[in-house]
Amino acid sequence: MMGVKTDTKKKIIEKARKLFAERGYNGATTAEIARHVGVSEAALYKHFKSKKEIFLACITPKVVMEIDNNEDPDVHDIIQARMDLVRNNLDSFNILFRESPYHPELAKMFLNQVYTQDKHMKHLMNKVSNKNLTPAQSLLYEIAITSAIWAILNFEKIQEQVTTETLPLGDVTDEIAKFVLSGISGK
Repeated sequence: MMGVKTDTKKKIIEKARKLFAERGYNGATTAEIARHVGVSEAALYKHFKSKKEIFLACITPKVVMEIDNNEDPDVHDIIQARMDLVRNNLDSFNILFRESPYHPELAKMFLNQVYTQDKHMKHLMNKVSNKNLTPAQSLLYEIAITSAIWAILNFEKIQEQVTTETLPLGDVTDEIAKFVLSGISGK
């Protein structure tokens, strides 16, 4: 019986994540979430105390990408891991970027779940800056890289609606890696 409860909770998070990403916190209702899950609104509250609790559960990344135990991964591998993280959690990132001005705890949660956990990105920031970045600057660069990846992936997602031509984005990972190497170090 415990498996059914866990599966329902996962399904609530999955459907709510989609709705919050599309409509925002205020635009998605618990009645709508329940309808998409196929349960009563009261059933939602057996798993979560409030709409806000459901919302906060949606920001937790579904998949956190790991880089192989390579002690000194190259820039491409680190950027690819971040691309994969954002791609596999695009709805969570959409919620984060849309809603964090109104729900600052989202940014704090994500900092704890992603940024403080990614030792490879910190290594990259130190490597390309010759250890000349303050912790705040390093965090800003990480957020900038992640934001750029997020924007590119969302653009890819809606490209057909924006233009009749498919814009050749090439190997985005390589382009971002080149920018990181030359943009931060000033080469």
